[in-house]
Amino acid sequence: MNSEIKTCQNCKKDFTIEPDDFSFYEKIKVPPPTFCPECRYIRRLLDRNEYNLYKRKCDATGKSIISIYRPEALFPVYEQEYWKSDEFDALQYGRDFDFSRSFFEQYEELRRVTPHLAMVNSNSVNSEYTNQSQNNKDCYMLVTSGSNEKCMYGSWCQRNCYMLSDCYLANKCEFCYECMNITKCSRCAWVYDCSDCVNLFFSKDCKGCTDCFGCVGLRSKQYYYFNENIGKEEYERRVKNIIWSRDFIKETLEKFEKFYTRLPVKFYHGFQVKDSTGDYIENSENMRYSFNCRNNKDTAYIQDAWEQIVDCMDCTEIIISELSYEVQGVEIPHRCIAVRSCFNTITDSCYCDMCFGVRECFGCFGLKHNEFCILNKQYSKEEYFKLKEKIIEHMRETKEWGEYFPSEVSPFAYNESMAQDYFPLSREEALKKGYKWYDRPQREYGATMFTKDLPETFSDIKENIGDEVIQCSSQNSPEGKKKYVLCATAFKITPLELTLYKIFNIPIPDKCFPCRRQDRFAKRNQRKLWRRTCVCDKKNHFHGVNKCEVKFETAYATENPAIIYCEKCYQQEIY
Repeated sequence: MNSEIKTCQNCKKDFTIEPDDFSFYEKIKVPPPTFCPECRYIRRLLDRNEYNLYKRKCDATGKSIISIYRPEALFPVYEQEYWKSDEFDALQYGRDFDFSRSFFEQYEELRRVTPHLAMVNSNSVNSEYTNQSQNNKDCYMLVTSGSNEKCMYGSWCQRNCYMLSDCYLANKCEFCYECMNITKCSRCAWVYDCSDCVNLFFSKDCKGCTDCFGCVGLRSKQYYYFNENIGKEEYERRVKNIIWSRDFIKETLEKFEKFYTRLPVKFYHGFQVKDSTGDYIENSENMRYSFNCRNNKDTAYIQDAWEQIVDCMDCTEIIISELSYEVQGVEIPHRCIAVRSCFNTITDSCYCDMCFGVRECFGCFGLKHNEFCILNKQYSKEEYFKLKEKIIEHMRETKEWGEYFPSEVSPFAYNESMAQDYFPLSREEALKKGYKWYDRPQREYGATMFTKDLPETFSDIKENIGDEVIQCSSQNSPEGKKKYVLCATAFKITPLELTLYKIFNIPIPDKCFPCRRQDRFAKRNQRKLWRRTCVCDKKNHFHGVNKCEVKFETAYATENPAIIYCEKCYQQEIY
């Protein structure tokens, strides 16, 4: 079968369906998609609100709770303990399928009356403000993270991280601040794409290094300062004499960013991949257009998929899966189509939401360990399969079968969802594209400390800093207010984060958490690919006297000034 160019029914741009895509659609018996890969991804992201949290009442117990849903949500919301208990059974909302109406219309009616789970932070201690997380202790504003202690303001922190703040993608790390994509690192700050490192500052793409400052692309080095070996005595002298002021940090970040753009980078972040395209990818084979994934095989258009993902397409935030399509936020989906926000293992199910441990369910919401249910109504095995086939045929006629849930019925506005993080839009742009936008009520925090009054160094901090309401510096200009659409406008310093600032002897931040998060995401490549050519012209590399002509797909945009090398040239340069 040949590739085929289609026009996206959402953005109206052309996209290509590859022969491997057609084979997959035939295997799971769905028609080809009508949306392009990017619009399909955004449609799934619209269902994910990770860190916009609200105080509201539990509609079952009346208790004050923290939830990802606003108080004015058009459906009931239950606290975790009650929702998961035997007191709540979503089968009571079951109903018959009406073949005179569309599936999505009937499903949305079911979703609007069935209680939603306020948020998920199971088996966590003193970690009320965490979401999509589990097994954490003493954590705050931490999302999509598990098995950590004393971590805050981060996401994707996993496997026994300790005392981290403002980190994205960290594994087995301790005492780190403002880091991204780090593994087994300790006492590092402003460090990116590093592993097995200790005492690094303002560094990128380093492995097995100790006591380095402003370094890029080093392997097993110590006492390097902006990639120069200056020896133990001189290194320790320079670091000791640093006055960690806010101005020093800003100036050093600017210097470091200019420095690393002069050095070559590999065209993708990752290792041990074969016949694959994407960014931040590891240990995968035959994976196409995927991001932040590892241990994938025969997959395409996948994001944030971690372990044993085989023969899947268009899945976002999953752990173990096979033969699944259009899935979002599901722990272990097997042979599933269009399921979202489900937990534990969900098997052979379609169009299900917020279900725990179900199998052979269709169009269900909020079920726990059920099987053979359609629209939350229980059927016998024989009745279920007979009715399921009739509904699928009906959905083929209405052009719904194989499509993900429509974006217009997402429980979140665009600026509440993860779509705003990966594909940021202004209010005007979002509304023009037909998305919802949440106009937040005016914040009346009553700031007691303003940017001009912030302590310049840690030693300048007064004992009552935790009592201050600090104005976010993004509010100091019209440009800042426009750029940071999720700004909290003001913030407070928690005792936990103050402890980490003391360890590093650094000043408190001048921006709120949402603005710091936005700045952090801006440092990463977009989740898109461009066709480029290796720019290496080193005559001692494998291509000899001629310039390298290896072509690849990369997340470094065409206008990105980085020096992009193919894998062979990069390895020869670094090693």
